[in-house]
Amino acid sequence: MKYPSMAGRYWYLEENKTPEMVKVCNEFEKSMVNDPKRIARTLKFKGDVEILNRMELHGEFPLIENKVKEKLLQESEDTFQDKLLTFGCLSILILIVIFEVIGIYAFFNWIF
Repeated sequence: MKYPSMAGRYWYLEENKTPEMVKVCNEFEKSMVNDPKRIARTLKFKGDVEILNRMELHGEFPLIENKVKEKLLQESEDTFQDKLLTFGCLSILILIVIFEVIGIYAFFNWIF
């Protein structure tokens, strides 16, 4: 492993960690200055919340892992802003399609 902290990032949420996995997960935590907020933000977890509930904590810093787990559980819930962003993006795409259709219609009326 050339990049143990990167491997730790990808293995951080594994359920059954080998001693080598635990070691690189600790390296990942140290690279994030043991800050639960930074770790949670770096993981960008968008998966099943049950995985977090079953997660076993074997690391050198179980308190940090607990805080990261709490942050990920809080962030996994869809907020109103997430729904509003999705609605806004869809609205813009629909408007673009409508304006394209109007432009094509006007172009053909102009030609013919």
